[in-house]
Amino acid sequence: MELETIELKGTPAQMGGAFGEACREEIRELHERRLRSAVQFAATWGDRSISAAQVTAVAESCLPFAEAYDPAGYEEFAAIAAGADMTPADLFVMQGLTDMRDLLAFGEVDGGECTAAIIPRERAQGARLLMAQNWDLETYNMPFVRLVHRRPETGPATWSLTLTGCLSLIGVNSEGVAVGNTNLRTTDGRRGVHYLQVLHRALACTSFEDALEAIRSAPRLSGHYYYLGFRDGRATGVECSGQRSVLHPARERPLVHTNHATAAAIRAVEAPDPGDSSRARLRRLESLVDRHTDPIGIQDLKVMLSDHEGGNNAICRHNAPPVGVSTNACVVLSPETREIHACRGQPHVGRFLTRGLPY
Repeated sequence: MELETIELKGTPAQMGGAFGEACREEIRELHERRLRSAVQFAATWGDRSISAAQVTAVAESCLPFAEAYDPAGYEEFAAIAAGADMTPADLFVMQGLTDMRDLLAFGEVDGGECTAAIIPRERAQGARLLMAQNWDLETYNMPFVRLVHRRPETGPATWSLTLTGCLSLIGVNSEGVAVGNTNLRTTDGRRGVHYLQVLHRALACTSFEDALEAIRSAPRLSGHYYYLGFRDGRATGVECSGQRSVLHPARERPLVHTNHATAAAIRAVEAPDPGDSSRARLRRLESLVDRHTDPIGIQDLKVMLSDHEGGNNAICRHNAPPVGVSTNACVVLSPETREIHACRGQPHVGRFLTRGLPY
């Protein structure tokens, strides 16, 4: 369960090219697995027959949106593709799996489950904002989990948990911006940018306001819940569909989110019922947080995210049916100290690494 780290430095093209070349075979393998997943998901959940070529064609049509939304991020993205000897469309499918699946199954043309929490200063040890989550998806993703350190020539440095050949997934930057996400399935999908591109753009920001605008203004492919924290203690959840967004500021009380919409505007465009797991995990983590009367610290969050109460509906997951979903990684973020605590695999068995950024 060792979490491998990758060091990238230089221009976006230099960082992307180095990432793609170093992990070429793994990136290509993950693309094939995720392409099959997109086709199967559309058939199973959306009752739609989608070919691999159609998936790639939809990705191709999204590339202009991605380039316009974040030119520097797109330069790195395109260099990863070149370094891995892949087309940008193929890499788009690989990086943006959950958004691509939702768009193809429910949108105009998953089994992903995550559990996240924001612990505001008022409830956190040392009065320092903490954010944490389990990142859950089909178990085949686990070997590809990586911790990536980016040191660009311009802009903030970042540490992010992600997958081989991918842009940022859950991370923190040297300016004290921290972000993460859980999946939402919505029916108002459109051609646009996938969630990793949104998170990567937000981590390139130097202020809370700019990072929030990067999330809300993005031409999003599909739904996601994004959470955002800043070095001054501000934090908010942002429930997003493809075309709508609703803020859930975290002030004095912790804020927990899983994989179903809680805002009426997002529920109105939610895809088929997410099932019992999302609601069970939400209730369980809220209960664990509420029962913890002392200030909540990093180790407390690791323990909470290791909870196995509820069997297949537990917070910590092991090949849960119907598609074999596991907790592939766990992350705790501290925007004020610019630290990330991350492990590959379930938090009770994974070996956590702690990495920080100068400020």
